[in-house]
Amino acid sequence: MASHSAATKDIDGMKKRPKRKADSQVNSSSQHHKQAKTKDGDNRADTYNYSVIDRPVTFSTLPPQVHRLIFTYIEDIEDVFRLGLANRYFWSIGRERMHDYYSSFLGRWANENIVCVGEDVKPGGYPPGLFSAAELDVLRQKTSDIPYDWDDDLGMPFANEPFTLHHFTFPSISATEQDICLSSKSWALVGHLSDLGMSKDPAFGCTCSEMLVKEEIYFPQDQQWILRNLTTKQFVRSEAIALKPGFIHGPSISVLGFGEVAMSRICWSTSSFTSMSDTANISRGVWAGHRLDITTLARHRDETNEVGWSDVSGQMAREIAVIWESEYGADWRETLCNR
Repeated sequence: MASHSAATKDIDGMKKRPKRKADSQVNSSSQHHKQAKTKDGDNRADTYNYSVIDRPVTFSTLPPQVHRLIFTYIEDIEDVFRLGLANRYFWSIGRERMHDYYSSFLGRWANENIVCVGEDVKPGGYPPGLFSAAELDVLRQKTSDIPYDWDDDLGMPFANEPFTLHHFTFPSISATEQDICLSSKSWALVGHLSDLGMSKDPAFGCTCSEMLVKEEIYFPQDQQWILRNLTTKQFVRSEAIALKPGFIHGPSISVLGFGEVAMSRICWSTSSFTSMSDTANISRGVWAGHRLDITTLARHRDETNEVGWSDVSGQMAREIAVIWESEYGADWRETLCNR
């Protein structure tokens, strides 16, 4: 009888429980069943039901970790703004997601094999290590209807032309990456959102200035920046190559900077002919096909502890000096600074 009454009581309790609420809420309940034992060790059938009151969980009351995870799964940046403008709390997360979105357009060539190829490169002329042996076998058999030298035969295409490294520069073979200005992109996005009617939302007006970004905010100028060769584990410090300390603006260096350093070492061509006065063989760059990136010295030390890395700043400064002095003479530094 005790067993029957306990079971009946439990069923009645189930009938009295509230119905499931709206889809925006999730009911969480738990039951703890406790069985008492008799003196002879038999389990009693009496089950004591400790029912916890249903606790509704809404979208707003989810943990911050879940909210951040949800924002990361929103692919359309417009939807990030729409959800972020719901309140100040969601905007704090949406703003983080916005900066992740804009920073994804930076450093797109970082850690990629990079080479500046000349148009006179001959078939089979590839920088060491750029392609695997299997890839080279495929390239040797590959042909194109675009001649490797457009000066021959007035640039008329011929079928079955041997494929060269220079063919990768043609739009019909490789996609051309668009140059993106973050300032212009953010202005265009804000204008688009305004056209959609979001400018009528007071929250839009309060956060509009935060939606407009510049590249400088992602490149702190109070830190030391370096150019790294990830293939050879070498790096170059900004202050070693800048003509003046005032020319350094984070990773951007006026007049002569990391771009010039990279170009002096990543050029590749079969022909040694150049329009430069320097006699160095710049057309066979020792970094051609290597993986490069630009980062802060502090981040580099945190990531690597500088184990196995070498600072080649002095060597690069001397090489750059030889190249520019051959063009502008002994006073090349003053000449460049006054241009």
